[in-house]
Order: sequence, then structure tokens, then C-alpha cells
Amino acid sequence: MKKIALILLALMMSVAGMAQLSSVSYDNWFEDGNAAYNEGNYEQALTFYNSVVESGMESADLYYNMGNTYYKMKDFPRAILYFEKALKLDPSNEDIKTNLEIANMAIVDKINPVPQSFIEKWWNGLASAFSADGWAWLSVAAFALLLVCLFLFLMSRRTGMRKTGFFVGLLAVLCLVLSVYFAFAKQKDLKCQDEAIIMTPTVTVKSSPSVNSVDLFVLHEGSKVRVMDGANGWNKIKIADGSVGWLQEENMIVF
Repeated sequence: MKKIALILLALMMSVAGMAQLSSVSYDNWFEDGNAAYNEGNYEQALTFYNSVVESGMESADLYYNMGNTYYKMKDFPRAILYFEKALKLDPSNEDIKTNLEIANMAIVDKINPVPQSFIEKWWNGLASAFSADGWAWLSVAAFALLLVCLFLFLMSRRTGMRKTGFFVGLLAVLCLVLSVYFAFAKQKDLKCQDEAIIMTPTVTVKSSPSVNSVDLFVLHEGSKVRVMDGANGWNKIKIADGSVGWLQEENMIVF
């Protein structure tokens, strides 16, 4: 029995040591990439950043730096791709939003999105206020506040304190429901790869998944599309103005 316990302890220590070593490696690659970027060695910087990505790690800072690196190399489609991936992880980051807008100015297509109502803009803005982790932490805080309010309502003998506990508790319940909903929605968005960036300089969108189908419209590299469906190496896509059509998968990178 003691031998088994010692073996388990040794395994746990080994796993913890490997995890710590991996963390150090990721940090080193990231810092080395930043150093190479600051020195203008963009290819080398990407080598270090890609080492982190290939190891299964991701972060908004990593993708943001990769976007900046590709922008410096004038590879605007990939710059947009990594800025979009960074924004997906940190939707409230103003630096990412600004650099994404700058990168989008360098591409050909200027697609006007479908106008949104005030309610849609407000709801989408609220959803983008925090990342999935941010909404999760907010839900924890709201639950803790709800417990405090419940304690005040049940235990306080003062009418004013009971009323305060009741009404603040209602707000805490609303905040809890919204934060849990947005946390799950954001987590679902992170797992769902239904967006893509066009990588081919010029591509014609078709009416159906066939090269012989009718030409609908033309897109250029760097344009962002939403992937709605797929069939036989083709993706059904939708652009910001609501237009829909089919493109071959090889023309885009889905994220």
C-alpha cells in the first residue's frame, strides 16, 4: 500500500514538474518572439509564436502579436485572421479592435454590414463587454452578492435592511442569469469555428457547390465571411451585407 502511495506521489510530482517546465517553455518562446519582433526579425518572431500555438497554447496577447507581425510583413489576410482570433478571446480589448480596423483598411473589399436595431447593438455590445472567463467571474460575484442579500433579508430585524437585501438581491439574480448566459454563449463561440478569412487574392462566389454554377459576386483576400454549411469541399458562406453563396474550402482559413 505504501509503495502504491509513493508511486502515485512520484507520478503527481512528475506531472507537476512537466507542467511547470512546459509553462516556462511557452513563456520563453513568447518572450523570444517579442524580442525578435522588436528587432524587426518578423520571420523569426513568427517561428517562436507558432511554437507556442503548436504546443496547444493560445491567448489574446499571442494572437495579437502574431497579427501585428503579419501586418508588418504586409500579409494583411493573416494579420486580420489573428486579430479576429485575438478579439474572440478578448472582445473588449480596444488595441485589438483598433489594429483590426487598420488592417481592414488595407484590403480591397469594403462590405457594409446589415444595419442593426438599437436593441441588437445594445445586446451585442453587452455581450462583448467581457470574455467568457470575465462573464464566469462576474457570475461568481453575482452569486456571492445574492447570498449576502439573502442573509440580510432573512436575518435582519430592520425593515430598511430587509428591503435593501430584497431589491439588491433581485438585481443580483438578474446579473447572475445574464452573466451565466453570456459565459456559456461566449464559451460556445470559442469552440464553434464558423467564421473564416479569404486567403485567395480574388475568388468568385458561386450559387451552388459546383464550379459550373452561376457566378454571384467576387471577394478578395482578407474578407471575413461566416460559414453556414459545408459539402464536398465547399462552404456555404454569408458576408456582412447578407449576401450568401458557395466557396471552395481551399480559399479560406476557418477559425
